[in-house]
Amino acid sequence: MPNVMQQLFVMNIESLLKEYAAYRAFNKSDCVINMRIPHQILDKIKELAETQHVPYQSLISSVLYSLANTENQ
Repeated sequence: MPNVMQQLFVMNIESLLKEYAAYRAFNKSDCVINMRIPHQILDKIKELAETQHVPYQSLISSVLYSLANTENQ
């Protein structure tokens, strides 16, 4: 059973995904990036994405979108 911090993190992921989905409804992705990260981190991201039933790349994109727009909030 997840602890309270994990539950809050999952709730935040859900709001990130909703916000990103709204953005994507009107904006097309037109850039590709390539990056190297430790496989342990990617495995964790994939696990988080699986719990949210979303592709892991969408999860990564939603986090990047949120970080890029933090000054607008």
